[in-house]
Amino acid sequence: MCGICGFSNIGHHGDSPTVLSAMTACLAHRGPDGAGTWLSPELDVGLGHTRLAIIDLAGGRQPIQSADGRFVIVFNGELYNFRSLRKDLEDLGHRFRTSSDTEVLLESYIRWGPACLQRFRGMFALAIYDTQEHEFFLARDRTGIKPLYYHWGPSGFLFGSEIKAILQAPGVPRRLDYQALADFLVLGYPLAPKTMFLDVRELEPGTSLRVSRQGIEKRRFWSWLQFPSNMGESEALEQTQAALTESLREHLVSDVPIGVLLSGGIDSSLLVAFLAKVLGEDLETFTVSFTEGAYDESPYAEAVARSLGVRHRKIVLDPRLADISLIENILVQFDQPFADSSAIPTYFICKEIRKSAKVAIGGDGGDEMFGGYRRFYHADLAKLAGTLPNGFLKATSATLGGISGIAPHLSRMGKRFLCSAASRNEGRLLALSCYTFPYELPEMIEPCIMKTIGNYVPSMSLNGHGTSNPGGKEFVDSTVRYALPGDYLRKVDVMSAAHGLEVRVPFLGEHVLECAAKIPLHLKYSRKKNKIILRKLAEKYLPKAIVEKPKGGFGIPLDSWLGRNGREEVRSLLNSRGTGIRDVIRPEYSEQLLSGFVDQIWNRSKRSRFNTYQQVYMLWSLERWLARWKPAL
Repeated sequence: MCGICGFSNIGHHGDSPTVLSAMTACLAHRGPDGAGTWLSPELDVGLGHTRLAIIDLAGGRQPIQSADGRFVIVFNGELYNFRSLRKDLEDLGHRFRTSSDTEVLLESYIRWGPACLQRFRGMFALAIYDTQEHEFFLARDRTGIKPLYYHWGPSGFLFGSEIKAILQAPGVPRRLDYQALADFLVLGYPLAPKTMFLDVRELEPGTSLRVSRQGIEKRRFWSWLQFPSNMGESEALEQTQAALTESLREHLVSDVPIGVLLSGGIDSSLLVAFLAKVLGEDLETFTVSFTEGAYDESPYAEAVARSLGVRHRKIVLDPRLADISLIENILVQFDQPFADSSAIPTYFICKEIRKSAKVAIGGDGGDEMFGGYRRFYHADLAKLAGTLPNGFLKATSATLGGISGIAPHLSRMGKRFLCSAASRNEGRLLALSCYTFPYELPEMIEPCIMKTIGNYVPSMSLNGHGTSNPGGKEFVDSTVRYALPGDYLRKVDVMSAAHGLEVRVPFLGEHVLECAAKIPLHLKYSRKKNKIILRKLAEKYLPKAIVEKPKGGFGIPLDSWLGRNGREEVRSLLNSRGTGIRDVIRPEYSEQLLSGFVDQIWNRSKRSRFNTYQQVYMLWSLERWLARWKPAL
């Protein structure tokens, strides 16, 4: 976990040292162990780095220049196969001055150019400046574990691990991207490359960017692709065990202690089992506990830790911790509004782990790689139901409307499913996963803003040409491409960075990506089960209660956690006349939503408890972002 930033040709070169210092300083939380900068002699190019020292504690300071001074690099992440790459390069005549993976990465680029990205196993966001050709080369890892943003315009070229670094430069406009706003209200996050700032873009996962005097050029060097396979269960088990073991072995490369996030679910529990029983590691695990039993999975985590004989620590999120200012501090860690309230427990568990470790292992990616979400199967059902006559679907929808009073949950879920079945494109997948349906936006958004947004259609194409009649397979692909980096990985990165903690995700290691792409869907999920192959594998190591435990998710009961007084305080905050969301969100919409949230009374045929408090958190996040950055509307 580090922070990187830089620029070229930002205007008055006399301001360059000040701008670079400000950009680097605002990333100090990502790298509390030190900071470094490099400026060209002409002061027209600068790079900054803040360091969390994990590998080569003494010699890994950045930026690093090549031996001849031509290339300069800043790098955030870990290159797990750096030792084997180093040997390859030494055999080719390269000589190294440090023991760091950063220098290996730089020498790899010097030797192989952009093709070096195919050789890297790890998580990374990097920027290399060529002082001879006067060009930047940037790249981001395959699945988007590490973030990277950039601005290109009259203010020059700027980049950073976080948007706040780019906004330190004078002249970068702060204009709202209306399409990104619609993305956020529908999905909970903007779809890359958009950000909530019109003039700042996100570099997509698996993509490189070359910036020269001729302009900018983006190239995709990796895309998630599932391969048709006749693999049987025994072969899938063997390959999955081998891939996970090798990925974990790579992810243990560190010169500092490592902790493990243990939720009690199958993903993190299986990782702990492999670490303890297969690799023989001495572990300390961490979990979060809630007072509301339906959300508390800590007993499962404790059972796993006990059965495997590992040290375990439980962090209790008592409602007395539910301080509004504390939650607002969590919200402002994100440079864009972020709708996923599970950021709150993630923040607390990262804070606790950082007291004893700089690095943690997390289970993110297991759901995407091995079929953890029930909505994948629902997409297959919707594809099948979509073959039924439209008249039948409409009649069924009318019937569901008629039972909304006596069976609100069935009515609500049935309508969502039928909306999915009736769609023939990406709308099918959207209907099964969105917070807000696109057709509901006019009820939510002020007319003048809605007019600017226009006829909103989320840009969730998997191939650039639209996806015809998608099902579960395509939903897996869409989740890997959009939700994984946009929601889940962003949450982990920002919340861990707030405490100077690095979280590693072995389920997204290259060995596992390659293995999971070949496993047939029927070995991942079915009508009755999810993560079929992982559960079968877990039978060797984990208690039966864990193996058969339904997926629970890592959420927080925000409404009960805040209590009535806390909910009243949130309503008062968001209904205040001075709030920025009053320029964006219809007051009647927010007032109705907030009243239901406070009184715990809402139309259950239209909205679930989860959706109610998530929508409130969404508006809360949007308000804090508008208040902080004051974007031009």
